[in-house]
Amino acid sequence: MAQERRDQNQTNGVAKRSFSVRTMEIEDLAEVYQLGAMNFKADLWPMLYRSWDEYEVTTLFNTDGDYCLVAENDDWEQGSKEQRIVGFVLGTVISKPGSAWSYGYVLWLCSHDLWAREGVAGKLVDKLVEIMVEEDGIRIIMADTDPDNHRAVRFFAKKGFTDTKPHLYLSSNLEHNPHYAPMLKKSRAAAAAETAERKKKKKKTRDWTSGLNDEKKKRTKSKKKLKKRKKKKKKTG
Repeated sequence: MAQERRDQNQTNGVAKRSFSVRTMEIEDLAEVYQLGAMNFKADLWPMLYRSWDEYEVTTLFNTDGDYCLVAENDDWEQGSKEQRIVGFVLGTVISKPGSAWSYGYVLWLCSHDLWAREGVAGKLVDKLVEIMVEEDGIRIIMADTDPDNHRAVRFFAKKGFTDTKPHLYLSSNLEHNPHYAPMLKKSRAAAAAETAERKKKKKKTRDWTSGLNDEKKKRTKSKKKLKKRKKKKKKTG
């Protein structure tokens, strides 16, 4: 199949590389996480950076494995320096009690920078929607992104995600928040006190153990001296 696609590309004079979209497998988890970490950076997308971690990947893989897809390079070979996993999409389906509607949700979407304009993200989303329609009969598909991520906004608009609703993310550094700074300070003081208490107990235990060892050494020395005296008496007798 992969060879057929490559032959077709060559016939059409298209330079696009070949990849396949499939369900994510356990062997893909590490590469998926690393690819996400390469793209969801703190300086570019702080909200994505704070939310993206290895537990996010493994949890979705375990709970929504049918909606976790990867794009795999068809030309990748063992030992090759090329990318094997060149993109991924992680989604979920939400079914509300008392409602006949099911909602598909694109939670994470990422393609490798070196595979830009190869159609990776587009095919991933298309396949995800296809699976959600066939398996859950979804009628609405949702996605969210940073409004400054113009590339992502344009991408979803081309896919027909045109019903946009502004969403505001709020955050606060508790160290500078007058409402919660005292709470943070109190918590840190309690943690420091607990750490100090543990160190104190460890020191007491070491001192007590050291005292036992010293006492044991004294008794051992006394026994040795007593044995020497007995030997001398026997020799003298």
